[in-house]
Order: sequence, then C-alpha cells, then structure tokens
Amino acid sequence: MKRYIINIKAIVLAVLFSIALTACEGDLLDFQPDTQIQDGAIIISQSSAEKALNGVYASLRGISGTAILTYETAADNVILNSFRTVVVPTLRPDGGVTGGADRTDGGGYPAYYVLINRANHVITSVNGLDNSLFKSGAKEKILAEAHTLRAFAYFDLARTYANVPIVLQPSTATNQIGIKQSSKADVFKQVENDLDIAETNLAGTSWGTNKGWVSIWAVYAFKARLYLYQERWADAETYASKLIGNADLKLTGLEAGSNWFETRFSSEGIWEVACSNTEANPVRTNFTTAAEGGLGDYIVEPDFAELLNTPSIGGKRSIYVKEESSINAWLLRIYNKSDKSSSVFLFRLAEQYLIRAEARLKKANPDFQGAIADINEIKERAGVELIPNTTPLTKDQLLLVVEDENRYEFAFEGHRYPDIIRTGRAGEVFGALNPVYKDPRYWVVPIPTTELKKDPDLVQNGDGVY
Repeated sequence: MKRYIINIKAIVLAVLFSIALTACEGDLLDFQPDTQIQDGAIIISQSSAEKALNGVYASLRGISGTAILTYETAADNVILNSFRTVVVPTLRPDGGVTGGADRTDGGGYPAYYVLINRANHVITSVNGLDNSLFKSGAKEKILAEAHTLRAFAYFDLARTYANVPIVLQPSTATNQIGIKQSSKADVFKQVENDLDIAETNLAGTSWGTNKGWVSIWAVYAFKARLYLYQERWADAETYASKLIGNADLKLTGLEAGSNWFETRFSSEGIWEVACSNTEANPVRTNFTTAAEGGLGDYIVEPDFAELLNTPSIGGKRSIYVKEESSINAWLLRIYNKSDKSSSVFLFRLAEQYLIRAEARLKKANPDFQGAIADINEIKERAGVELIPNTTPLTKDQLLLVVEDENRYEFAFEGHRYPDIIRTGRAGEVFGALNPVYKDPRYWVVPIPTTELKKDPDLVQNGDGVY
C-alpha cells in the first residue's frame, strides 16, 4: 500500500485529545457525584480523604485515554481516517505539526499535572492527620493508592516528554513556575520512590472485588515495567515473576465473549480503568464509526491488519480487529463494546511474561530457555507456532521476537510507540515510514507551547526541533 506522510492541522488532534479527556466526564469507577470533593478542599477525616482520592482516580480516566491516542497515533498500528476518503498516517507524536506556534497539546501534558496536584493534596493532607482518625490499615491504603497514581502520571510524563518538573507539594497555581525540569532518570527515581511507599503500605494485602483500584499486585506489575525502562533486568524479572506466580492470575482465552477485553476484572487483568454505559471508554469514540456512535477518526493500518489476520502471526489475535466494508477498512474491536463499557487495561498478565522474557535475555547471565518459555506462553494463547527449545536463535533474534509479540499482543493499547523508543529502535522501525524518526531528537513529544509561555522555567525537549 502506498503511504503518504503530510502535516496535519493542529486543530484536528487538539479536538481529538479534547474528546479523549471529556468522553468519560463521570466517575470512571462508578462513584456517585457526591463521593468526590472539590480540589483543594480540606481533608479532615478518612471519609474526606477517600473522597479526595476518588478525584485522583477520576483524573486517571482522562490521561489513560490521552496516552493511548498519543502513542498509537505516533506509531505504526493505526492511521488517521478523519476525512473518510483520505487515509493519512501521522507517525508523529504531535500529530504531524511542525510549526512551533501551532503545536498541539500532544500527550496531554497539563492533565498529568492536574492528577499530580490532586495526589499531592491527598498525600500531604493524609500524612498530617492523626492515625486515630482512620480505621486500621485505611490510612496506609489511601497513601499507597495516591502514591501509585502519582507515580503513574510521572512515569507517563517521563516516557512521553523525558525531562519534566517534579512537583511534590499541592499548589493552587496552574503551572510549575520556579521548578526546573528534572532528568528523565530522576523522574523515574521519583516513580520508584512512590512505588516503594505503596509496596510497603500494601504489604500483605490483596485484591478486593474491584481491579479498578490500586492493589499490591498493581504495584508489583508497575515495578516490573519501571525496571524494564531502567534496564534493571534482574529486578524486572523478579517482579514479573511475582505476578506470573500468582494463582489468582491466568491468561484468558481469546474467544468472543470470554476474552480479557470483553470481561471486566477478568483473571488476566491486574489494574484497569473500568468504564460503563454512562462512563464510556475514553477512546471508543475515536475508534468506532458513526453508525456505532463514534467518529471513526482512526482505522487499523492495512498492513498491520493483515499481520493480525495471518494465522501464523496474529493467530487468535485477529479478534482484536473487524472489517468494515462500508469504508473498506479494518476497525478496532477491543474498545468497541456496544454499551461503551470496554475497560482500558493499565496492566495485564500477558505483559509480565514478555517483560520477563526480555529481562531474561538482557540480564548479565541470559536465560534463553526461560525467555523462550515465556514467549511461548503468549504464542500458545494466540494459537501460533511455538519456538522449539532446540531452535538455535541468537539473543538479538529472540529480542526481535519479543518486540513482535509485544506489537501483536498489545495492539492498540499504547505499548508500541514507547517500546520502540525505549529500545532505541525508532530510527530503524519508524524511520522506514517517516524519515524524521531517524533523528533521536524527535523521540520525545514536545511540551505544548501554551505551557512554555505560562512557565518561563520550562525548556523545550528534543532541542526544540518540532
């Protein structure tokens, strides 16, 4: 298929990100309106702390959808179809905009700091309250959840924008004036600090009935992913193994009606953004047709759809997509439940197998057999040919297999772009489709111009090449 790479007007992506941030304006976790308190309201009890925490979770709803759109439009799994008769691959994290004055809010930069400020408010206030105001374990649990939610925001900020300000105190300001940007490595250290607190506070606990809340298992999964980004291979293997060894977790089948993406809080899910018919999935509108109540902004890239539909490659993962003959395109199925209740999966078990496989290959003493076994768990579930233990594949060849399985397994979940950036392969993989990616300065999303104007301490990432 002939590919075209052109610049897109900033307003197109700005509207789409606005849709993603407002599609679920009600509470993601089915909270009633009176279970949240206004930002900055005084926290004086367990009840008011829990209501403030609900507001932090509400922010998670928006940024989870924004992250998917940011990463998917920057990668090679979907293409823009907004004008219906014109198919345009953007392959740019800012929607293809090159002019600084027209730069869009690609990545949802300010929305992350809204969540962070709400989390800071909870953390600071709850730490200042006497333990006697809380039931046994409640204070620790609230703090663990707030620290994990803040960590989630900083983790996405670091892998999206690289160098960002670390703000740890609540503020009434709308920007971070006076706080210089920290390095990506230091932001990841802050993420780890938050997760260490959460892990300590949640030690010995497990899930309740709602995987939309932070649990000790969500913290373990988060740490496994963080350690992969920090290239701490032994730690990544250790934490992924905690999830893989949990008897309450198992890979679901991929049959219609019983798979992970059609079943809320399935055995595969670890932490998910749960939606409902009134609190719709935050990206469903962008990936469904007008007949389904959406806008049909994005369709599956045809060559990728062919891969997913190839029995020896995608296997049963062909269920992720569906053909729409009226527009001669392949559409996403994973966010497309008719009642709009499809979850956004922040962490699920399949990722832990591929994290462990990569970590086993990259650690000081590679474990080839262990890595192959992990890869085969994913391949077996997909119904594709397994890698024989006797196959003489090299480390680099196996790492490419992991890369491919990540692409097929997590198609449309926002993994592809940060994975390729993380492994330093964007120049080769994305650069073959858009030459701009051969320049590593484009491997970060630019900070929005509006934020740079509001905060003179901010410095544009990527040397301002956009």
